[in-house]
Amino acid sequence: MIIYSTDNDSAWALTEEISPAECLNPRVTEWEGSLLMIVDCEDGQRVYELRDMGTAWTEAVGKLSGVWVNARSGVSQKESLHVDALITATIEGGRVMLYTRRGHASGKKRATALCLWVTDNNRTFSVGPVAVDKAANWMLTSTLLHSDGNLHLLQRRDNGEGRVTSLSRLTEELSAIKSVLSNWVQNAFSLQLV
Repeated sequence: MIIYSTDNDSAWALTEEISPAECLNPRVTEWEGSLLMIVDCEDGQRVYELRDMGTAWTEAVGKLSGVWVNARSGVSQKESLHVDALITATIEGGRVMLYTRRGHASGKKRATALCLWVTDNNRTFSVGPVAVDKAANWMLTSTLLHSDGNLHLLQRRDNGEGRVTSLSRLTEELSAIKSVLSNWVQNAFSLQLV
């Protein structure tokens, strides 16, 4: 369930359902007046949308082009590329989505690198790896935090015997994102002049 307010926090309401029974690990963010949710399902990840704070999530096929990848046949969900963290942020005056996706590091078959991506839903850019899971027996989860002009990565690693939680400031990555967004604006302006 999601708690939300539509009247400047005077009254709060709950959404009814959040994801299909066969899907887990919802990541929810607001985008262009809707709530978007990415969930892990047996056949890969799916994107759902909730408009006008209604009661029914609808599958948003093609809504987030390039943001999620369905599991390839013969490849388990753990080995497949998929979105871990998802947030929206206003950076350099533009509204964007930031997400982390597990990827392959150094040509290894196991998905070990956690890569940061940025999209405005028209263009997508891979900022690069922000963490590498070198130990094969560690489970990695992540959350992105954007506040006061800073970007952070909160990670939790768990190997069944112990847990480690860390918070990293992504200063260089935020600088790269600002540069990319500036290029996107310049390219859009150049196309308008043509």
